[in-house]
Amino acid sequence: MRCSHVLALLACAPLLTAAFAAAPSSEYTFAFLRSGPKRAEFKGEAMTEMMRGHMANIGRLAAEKKLAVAGPFGSPSPDPQLRGIFIFFGGDVAAAEALCQTDPSIAAGIFSTEVVPFRTTKDLGDVLRRAMVFEERRKADPSIPMKEGMSTYVLLFADDHAKAAAALGPVRAGGGIVMEGSFGGSRAGKGLFLLDARDIAAGEALLAPHREALGSHQLMPWYGSAELRRSAATP
Repeated sequence: MRCSHVLALLACAPLLTAAFAAAPSSEYTFAFLRSGPKRAEFKGEAMTEMMRGHMANIGRLAAEKKLAVAGPFGSPSPDPQLRGIFIFFGGDVAAAEALCQTDPSIAAGIFSTEVVPFRTTKDLGDVLRRAMVFEERRKADPSIPMKEGMSTYVLLFADDHAKAAAALGPVRAGGGIVMEGSFGGSRAGKGLFLLDARDIAAGEALLAPHREALGSHQLMPWYGSAELRRSAATP
């Protein structure tokens, strides 16, 4: 999965500006994308064509106000099989699984998915709307580099969301958490914290005073919209 996942969302600016007029919901659906069982069977032009379809489908789902966030994991990663994430609007897992299957690369087995409910008070509709505004500005002024709309982050996956949330109080107060949320379904009780850190080393430094109180957790480098950081909404 490449960083162009999010670029596909940015390309949908005119359609999405009007699409996000509705009030935001705290209920979303989170999809983990992993390397699928057929990944090794696609090479060269066959893989390129699949990725074109993958990107086109991301853009379509965003334009239809179904997909809120998409982005790939970076490296080094403690779990190289994890390729990226989708966050869909609404808490219907079956509907999100069906949307995943409209992606040709998922349907073909290049990627496999794990879909679970996800709750956050972060207004992801507003984040994406901000990204659309940035893209419209960039199109009007080609001197603005596309990379200004993107950013690296560190995702913290905690096995005990409540325990980690309590331990991270000082980090939250200092603005070090860009977004946080809790999972349901097979991951019930677990949590996600998107850290305002550019790489794993920076994330570890941010967490250093609190690591023992966090409980079991995993840090993953991730690449996504810079608007997640710029938005002023409470995580």
